Amino acid sequence: MKKLVIASTLSFLLFAGCASNTALSQKEIMQQFPTVNQARTLLEKANTENIDYFAPKRMQIAKNVYDDALKQAKAGSTSANAAAEKVINEVNAAMKQSERAKYVLEDVLVARNKAVNINANALVPEKYEDAEKQLNKMLVLLEAGEDERAKRDINALKNQYLEIELAALKVNMLSVAQSTIKSALKADLDDVAPITVSQAQNEYKLALDILEVNRTDTAKANIHSNQAIWLIKRAEAIADVNQYFKNADFTEEQKILWYQDQLATVFAPLNDALPFEKSNKELINLTRQSLGQQLDENKALSMKVSDLKQQLTALQTDSQNRESQLVQDKDQALMSAQLELEKEQKAKKEDTARFNSIQSMFTENEANVYRQVDNVLIRAQGFAFKPGSSEIESSNFALLNKIIDAVKKFPAANIVISGHTDITGSADLNLKLSKERAKTVASFMVQVGNIDESRVKSNGYGKEKPVASNDSVEGRAQNRRVEILIIN
Repeated sequence: MKKLVIASTLSFLLFAGCASNTALSQKEIMQQFPTVNQARTLLEKANTENIDYFAPKRMQIAKNVYDDALKQAKAGSTSANAAAEKVINEVNAAMKQSERAKYVLEDVLVARNKAVNINANALVPEKYEDAEKQLNKMLVLLEAGEDERAKRDINALKNQYLEIELAALKVNMLSVAQSTIKSALKADLDDVAPITVSQAQNEYKLALDILEVNRTDTAKANIHSNQAIWLIKRAEAIADVNQYFKNADFTEEQKILWYQDQLATVFAPLNDALPFEKSNKELINLTRQSLGQQLDENKALSMKVSDLKQQLTALQTDSQNRESQLVQDKDQALMSAQLELEKEQKAKKEDTARFNSIQSMFTENEANVYRQVDNVLIRAQGFAFKPGSSEIESSNFALLNKIIDAVKKFPAANIVISGHTDITGSADLNLKLSKERAKTVASFMVQVGNIDESRVKSNGYGKEKPVASNDSVEGRAQNRRVEILIIN
């Protein structure tokens, strides 16, 4: 992630801003005002961890207050320590906000990192910058406590980064093949060599399809991309020969004679006259046999003619068998690859359909459903527990039955149930209550839902992992939740 302010620059600004005031030296400031030194160290750490990216407002306040603290320390004012304390508080708050933002935007940041890792910002800069603007808006809204507005477009932004990753892969891997085919079509090569150009287009499309299905399979996509380029070069060679025929104004007979002359030139080193009086099929077969004999004779000149013929026959038979086996192996490999590809495509479609069906099961007031790679997280804020109680109300049964139905869509998955509370009450009570509520939900799923107990685990985190601000009734309601993680 791009650093907005590098550590060395920050250190310079921290001590060079008041260089003209020599009342106290840097060493004296650090000795007399240890809190200022502590604030400086914490700011440098925050800069290294790029906290100002996730909490820009709080970090800007901290930097401004630090400038004032440094000026006061230079002047020997005891108020510098109080200002430095405020800096420390602001930076610590910014760090907490950064952690919360990373938790809420986890799926988006994972997708963004994938795009960054393949240099998407340089390959598709306009698309990348547009996504970055949307992400910055979300971070600002989260810091301002407007969680609902910030989270409204999370899935859309995650998908936007995934599309950017795919677009960058296509540009990075397939741009040469694409431009080669475009140039061929512009030069009307498809009029001269339509079969070859069509084969090239099919190879290019296959490379695109491979990336669409599995964008990590770049090696296979690259093979088809290179094959498309090779076929276009072959089409260009065909066009050159065709143009030669046109310029020479050859008759059909002259074209055949030209072809025979080419064969004669190739086999001239063998000092054998080619039997052009034979049919083309016989000519090719005889020429091939003659070439084989010449090669064998070069290896063993002392062998008798009968031995040479026997060895040639054996070599030809072996060659035919090997060629047949290679064809079979190739066909089998192609068939296996096609079946594997179809299997992968089917599995991905089934996973997507299963996730979509789970999302549609819950209303907005009951739960939010998130996909975490192959796992599914059901964040259920619709439970109605009595204050201080872990007993399941009858009004929760409908929601619990939906959760059980969702879990049963993954018969081999492990289930982790976690309880969470708002900040109301003591930390110990909240932690105990969250664990009891998670355990109650787990027991219900095992006893009522008939889910194997060995697959289900539960835990509670009290108020430690909020997903919304605790400053509002709505936010606290979201934080009082039970999360069901389906580990697929």
